[in-house]
Amino acid sequence: MTESMIGFVVGLAVLIAIAAVLGRRYRREHPEDGSGWVRMREWLDAHHMSWMHHKH
Repeated sequence: MTESMIGFVVGLAVLIAIAAVLGRRYRREHPEDGSGWVRMREWLDAHHMSWMHHKH
């Protein structure tokens, strides 16, 4: 692996770790009440990303 590729992999791992920590904190502070998926779908639709939750 080249040095730039190693840097890319390390950076990607750091971003994934940060996302996991933030996601865990969000889930702990906002316990699921059953409407989490509905809110996510509404957010995706509002941001023109409804294609992400359509079944193919």
